[in-house]
Amino acid sequence: MVPRRSALSASLAAGLLVCVTGCGVADGGVRSEGPAPTRAPWTGPVYVLNWESEPAERPGLMDLTDYTTLDWMRWRDWGSPRATATGFVMDYACASDCPRDALPSYRVEIVLSGLVKRQYAAYYSHAAVTPVHRPAPDWAEDVSSVSLRVPKP
Repeated sequence: MVPRRSALSASLAAGLLVCVTGCGVADGGVRSEGPAPTRAPWTGPVYVLNWESEPAERPGLMDLTDYTTLDWMRWRDWGSPRATATGFVMDYACASDCPRDALPSYRVEIVLSGLVKRQYAAYYSHAAVTPVHRPAPDWAEDVSSVSLRVPKP
């Protein structure tokens, strides 16, 4: 009886092996359906929070810090990982010592980056400001790298 039982076990094992190796294989082997899916791009609204945590989309005027305001901003690539704009920085740091009682300003390029997604919207978390004509005026506050506020999750 022992030889019969092992012959039966061997034939069952061989049959199971044939079934398992045949499962899930299409005629001609494995077929590729194209590249693996990539992360879906963000399609919701994108905001930047100003110094007082007020959200805005493509702001023309924005308080970047407590002393620095961006004005006349013209945006490109808003909603992408890097939104860029040109405009002017008005610096209130020297308001009492400003030349000719005028608020000083200079032309800049700003790059917003670091998109952070929150529930139904995304927010830029970093701003980099560079003067169009270097160097920045000596009275200007350093705003070359500014961490922006983002709502908590």
